[in-house]
Amino acid sequence: MRLSPIFSMPIHSNNINWFKHYLILLSFVSINYTSFSQSDSAKKYLSPPKSILVIEPQVHSGKLMKIYPVFPQTDFADLNEVNIAIQTAGNKEWHQTFNYPQVGLALFYGYLGNNAIMGQNFAAVPNLAFNNRRGKRFWLQTRFGMGFAYFTKHYNAITNPTNLVIGSSINNMTFLALDGNFKLSSHFNFNVGVSTLHFSNGHYQLPNLGANIPSVNVGISYFPVAKPAYYKRDSITHPVKKLLFNMNFGYGRHEFGSATKATGGPKYNVFQGALYVSKRWRQICNVHLGVFVSYYADYYDFIVSEEMFKNQQHLKSTVITVFLGHEWMIGHFGLVAQSGINVYNPFLKEYRKQLDAKTSADLGTYISNKVGIHYYVWNPMRTTSKNLYFGMYLKANFGTADFAEIAMGYSF
Repeated sequence: MRLSPIFSMPIHSNNINWFKHYLILLSFVSINYTSFSQSDSAKKYLSPPKSILVIEPQVHSGKLMKIYPVFPQTDFADLNEVNIAIQTAGNKEWHQTFNYPQVGLALFYGYLGNNAIMGQNFAAVPNLAFNNRRGKRFWLQTRFGMGFAYFTKHYNAITNPTNLVIGSSINNMTFLALDGNFKLSSHFNFNVGVSTLHFSNGHYQLPNLGANIPSVNVGISYFPVAKPAYYKRDSITHPVKKLLFNMNFGYGRHEFGSATKATGGPKYNVFQGALYVSKRWRQICNVHLGVFVSYYADYYDFIVSEEMFKNQQHLKSTVITVFLGHEWMIGHFGLVAQSGINVYNPFLKEYRKQLDAKTSADLGTYISNKVGIHYYVWNPMRTTSKNLYFGMYLKANFGTADFAEIAMGYSF
């Protein structure tokens, strides 16, 4: 039996949203880094300052964006958040490099505007807040987080067939917020701003249109023990800007289909390997250039069952991509964004030719995107020699989620 078309539906904004978040965040982090580098006085203190606990209750209110013709009717979406964070004071080098960010865990509870179809959601989202100070009483703060959300209701062919937005109980949650912070006292700040929130299961289970919610947010920041007495500033050590070679091997799973169908199918393995060179640019940036190769078990099954290619069927199930990437270095972690051109993708080209599908989804045949996070065993901000790292990514065909991936890599 022929499986449903992969790209017979229009492009959705699932993963374009990730790249918008990444590019906006890049601009603010670069501004913060530049302002700090220019004002660094290399002042020394006798004892290290103390990082301070921050408790931040906030409310986000917005509207779920309609990104598909068949979409649930919704009212306003409301999400309540309590962010438990640490205000860094410069005890680690990356604290100073990023102008003393806040590191937090945000707990969310809310609904997307239609409890009958999409239910309620609970989320835990690690996050970073970058300060761009302009004055003693007011400053801007950019906050970015990625974590996981649980939905009490998701798509079911019998009991909930109209919920094409949320296809599974467990989903990724990503948010980006820009807040204006007003200092009220040594213990309290008032925060107001705008935010965008995104939910998706990464094509692991269909349907997966995903939820995108632009919103306004308001809250307070409470410092139980007041703010740090001072912030440590040392001269920043810049790593040697030598060229590194990198390799990694990854594994993912997904369902075969478009963002909305076919549903209820089996989950297939995807294997991926990458070779790339990287070079550090300034203290916080790492630039990538290389190639990754992906093997899709579902492509192979379809090729065999439909007799699409008579020869080299395993090879025809492979996609080869040349990519350019950027990575923010944050202590042992790196935030990664990569975009590339598929130079070899015979299955999707032939598949679309058979469908005679001529829509903007053609871009998914040629463009691959990936967003994720690295954890390095040895701090890459202090060394650019050999290093072992682990990664988690969300891979997309242009704007449509493809699969979630875990990986292990090595730099040398």
